[in-house]
Amino acid sequence: MIALVFLVAITLLTTSSMRSSNIGLFMAQNEESRFAAEQATQALADAIVANPASTPVVGQTGFIFCTPGVTGCDSNELTVANAELTAEIALNHMQASVTRNGPTFAPPPRVTESSIDKFTSATFTVVTTYDRVSDGRGRQQVSEGVLVLVPKF
Repeated sequence: MIALVFLVAITLLTTSSMRSSNIGLFMAQNEESRFAAEQATQALADAIVANPASTPVVGQTGFIFCTPGVTGCDSNELTVANAELTAEIALNHMQASVTRNGPTFAPPPRVTESSIDKFTSATFTVVTTYDRVSDGRGRQQVSEGVLVLVPKF
């Protein structure tokens, strides 16, 4: 009888330990998915910011330049040079938009240490999104500001 009580106690302890380890495993997988989504989104934002063609000084305040497949944009011709990111965009796992902020042109901020009589500046907001929730890989969105110096002619 005593052995049976000890056996039941050990069984309950083992079952509890297994559930706890499964919960820990799910938490680790979720954290890994969140981190991978954050890195992918930041990689797309970095690729857009690194390419001067991604922030064209066209249109007025509110002009939106997007990757293919994004609705509500003035232009869907935003391209990315990275082949892996382009493949993710084609599969609708990632998307990006670059919005022209106002005023249309402004003097460059003093911290840029550029000549006010030689340059004006245009500002943009880059928003990138990674969404693979349906695959269990997470969702993330990154928003960054970009300042572009424009030579005066």
